[in-house]
Amino acid sequence: MFVSLVLINNFNKIDIFPNLSIIALIYISAYTDVYSGAILSYLIFYIYGSMTVLNPAAFSLVGIASYSVAYILWRKVSAENGVNEILITFFVSTVYYFILFLIVFYSLGMHFNYWNFFLLYSLPVSITTSLISPPLFFIFKKIGFKNFLKRNKIILD
Repeated sequence: MFVSLVLINNFNKIDIFPNLSIIALIYISAYTDVYSGAILSYLIFYIYGSMTVLNPAAFSLVGIASYSVAYILWRKVSAENGVNEILITFFVSTVYYFILFLIVFYSLGMHFNYWNFFLLYSLPVSITTSLISPPLFFIFKKIGFKNFLKRNKIILD
C-alpha cells in the first residue's frame, strides 16, 4: 500500500495506477476466515487511510465492505481460474471506488459528477488493478503467503 502511494505521486503522470492494497485484500479474503480477514482489512485500510487526506475510519469502513464483497465472491465462484480472479478483482475494485465516492460526496460535500469520476478514474484504475492481480496472486502463491498466514494462525483450518 505504501508502494502504491509513492508510485502514484512520483512516477505516474496520468493518475492511473493499480491499487495494490485492494489486491492484497482480495488475496487475504480468499484464504482467511471472516473475523481475522475483517481485522486485517481494517488494519490495512486504516493505515492506508492515514496516509491520505480523508478520515482513516472512512477508509476502514470501505475496506471492510470491500472485504465482505470479496469474501462472498470467493466462496461462490471457483477461484483457480485467472479469468475469475480478474472479474472478482474488477468487481471489488469498482465497489470500493463507488463506496469511496459516496463517502466523499455526502460527508465532505465535494459535489462532482459520478460518471466523470467513474469513466476517468474508477474504471481505468479498476481495469489496471484487475489485470495485474493474476500475476500478483501467482507470486503470492509461489512465495508461500498462504502458508505464512497458516503458520501465524491467521487462517483457522
